[in-house]
Amino acid sequence: MEKTRRNFLLGIMAVGGGFMGYSVYRGIRLPTLHWDPQEPSTSFDFSDQITAQGNNFIQTKAQSSTDVRLRAYAPEPTLTIQPSTNQKISLEVNNIAFEATLSSNDPSRILTEAVSKITRVLELDLIANEPLTLAWQMPNIDTYRFACIGDTGGGQELAWCLDRAKQLDALFLLHLGDFNYQAGDYQSSIDQFSNSEIPIYVSIGNHDFHEDGAIYDTFTREIGPLNHAFTLGNTRFVNIDTAANFLPYGSGARGKTFERLKNSATVENTIAYTHCPLYDPDPERHHDMGSEGEKQWLIEQLKELNIDTLLSGHIHIYDQRNIDGIDNIIVGQGLGHQDLITNSDYSKIAVGDVDASGRVTISIEPLSMPMEMHCHPRSNPVKQSLSDPAHQSMLQMVEQACDT
Repeated sequence: MEKTRRNFLLGIMAVGGGFMGYSVYRGIRLPTLHWDPQEPSTSFDFSDQITAQGNNFIQTKAQSSTDVRLRAYAPEPTLTIQPSTNQKISLEVNNIAFEATLSSNDPSRILTEAVSKITRVLELDLIANEPLTLAWQMPNIDTYRFACIGDTGGGQELAWCLDRAKQLDALFLLHLGDFNYQAGDYQSSIDQFSNSEIPIYVSIGNHDFHEDGAIYDTFTREIGPLNHAFTLGNTRFVNIDTAANFLPYGSGARGKTFERLKNSATVENTIAYTHCPLYDPDPERHHDMGSEGEKQWLIEQLKELNIDTLLSGHIHIYDQRNIDGIDNIIVGQGLGHQDLITNSDYSKIAVGDVDASGRVTISIEPLSMPMEMHCHPRSNPVKQSLSDPAHQSMLQMVEQACDT
């Protein structure tokens, strides 16, 4: 009897240990047990004398040359500053499109606005107890293009993907997650996102929330919320957190985001972007959402919001197919490794063209990653696996590019 009881307890401990291990790596969110990261606040304390309320902003660490720094996670953010004393402050606002224009309830209190790529530095003259509202808007957006790719890591491959999106005349880039593969990638990615030519809106990947432990707060403090939606022109974009499994499926910030969208004004043209796809084309792998029940729940939510296109990464391929009425497009080739494997310019980046009605047409463009982008040690396992004669010429070209 004692042996049976001991075996039962050991079995419970093994299951619990396995569950915890899976949770650390793959991630399980249990919001009912408060096992769910907090979404970033929309209220800010700039100082003891200044508070602010933001829409589509997070407050990040201030740079040495400015008093306050914000990062936008939508194209048209707004900010209301409420000072209790008269004072002048320097405000840095990042991730704003170069084309965006600034308006205010009192333009005379904006002393200067310096624009450098996607960063604005404002000198503001604040008056006690008089709120100052700042709003950035995209002028006359009838048609535009955006780009989409995931699984870039945080090195030179990410830099190329950002440049390529700009080359393709994208107004902004949807990053589908997994910019953090090794030590140093997180900060490198944050720096590259901040210094890009175009704004970047990021969906969290399964590699982006753990690094010697869970680091959700780094993502929400430096990049943005895990779930979010914004509208530009006549098109709505919905960012969905699928980096970890949810129990129950509709719980936590993700479930609240869907409910809020269902209760908001209807937008005819809506597109969703996320990390994990609804399916894995390889039947021997399971690199999709990982739960049939959660997948069906997500499909139902997408249909209720009239979403028929889901952009995703996670699997380092390009693939497109219809899953229960949802056009799921996988664009996870941000490392460009498929170029090496196929011995050709094979890796893809997706572009979306939005017409005046808001309808989105997705097409595929070559990533065209230069050979020197494959010099990073993370490419070595791929190159070492390609020892057949058919790849020798290409590998020599890579070696020559890396030697220069």
